[in-house]
Amino acid sequence: MSCRLGPNVSLESLNSGGTLMSFPAGHKVVHKTHGVGVIEGTEVLTLGGSPQDYYILKILESGLMVRFPKTSQGLIRELVNDDDIANILEILRSSPKTYSTIWNRRKKEFSDKIRSGSLFEIAEVLRDLVGKDKLRIPSFGEKEMIERARARLISEIVAAKQTDVAAIEILVDEALAFLEQASS
Repeated sequence: MSCRLGPNVSLESLNSGGTLMSFPAGHKVVHKTHGVGVIEGTEVLTLGGSPQDYYILKILESGLMVRFPKTSQGLIRELVNDDDIANILEILRSSPKTYSTIWNRRKKEFSDKIRSGSLFEIAEVLRDLVGKDKLRIPSFGEKEMIERARARLISEIVAAKQTDVAAIEILVDEALAFLEQASS
């Protein structure tokens, strides 16, 4: 098989039920590590003597081109839908969970949730860090984690709703403000 690029390219991925899904070139998906991207096509690369099909994905936020084997299909998923977004906003409005008082342990838990690629878990991280303790200023590490989670959350919802960043920032900030009012 040779390099296949163009608007009629069909790519395969597994959905949550384990069945094969097909994505045309230009389709937006979420890469577990890098966030929202656009399928550019596929290509065959020969590494270690054997040819293998690779996806080509352009990450929207950074412009990074990511290539990964088709056998690593768990790396991409569909964007969230309207029901998912409603559930995510509910997570942001709900009470924060209690975590270890040791930052390194909390940081590992939060980092694992962000790396999972699940927008639900990313929303939990944002909620738990923002709603943690109103009496103290977040540490540098916490602020960094808040910004990372917030950026991932907003970028995917913007792509899913096909709207502007400012509108989604307001939506997320209102949900987090509701959390702050409820915990006061």
